[in-house]
Amino acid sequence: MPTAHYERVRTFMRLAGQDTPRSVTEPDGPTRLLRARLILEEALETVTALGVDVRLGGHKVDYDTLQWRVQGDADLLGVVDGCADISVVTMGTLIAFGVKDEPVLEAVDHANLRKFGPGAYTRADGKWIKPPDWTPPDLKSVIGRMSNAGPGKQEGP
Repeated sequence: MPTAHYERVRTFMRLAGQDTPRSVTEPDGPTRLLRARLILEEALETVTALGVDVRLGGHKVDYDTLQWRVQGDADLLGVVDGCADISVVTMGTLIAFGVKDEPVLEAVDHANLRKFGPGAYTRADGKWIKPPDWTPPDLKSVIGRMSNAGPGKQEGP
């Protein structure tokens, strides 16, 4: 049974003109490339927000200059395992910061669904670009509402 978050993301994808198959399939090359770019873009944004500088061969990783190409078929089991692992690691990062997931995911999902206003469009690589008047979710308020235990306090096992 899919979660509410899954259904909100699926709605976003349909509104953005992205395929949302109901059964297991291998997406085409452009779809796989888009998913790879989105995963790495969000991962690098998160790593930077963690205060970490990523370097490759001594050079700071610049997302915009990375070269991308689809090579061969997808490994379905590897993709599923990787996505599950990414979910576990990102959930663990929220936990390490004492942040509950559902209120944050709901706020982000609703903000994403507001990206379909006038001026929004699909970029050549398939990424949906938000309209000029779009506003991000108010995560500061969401986090403020969940600060019952106070900063730095830890819950027991």
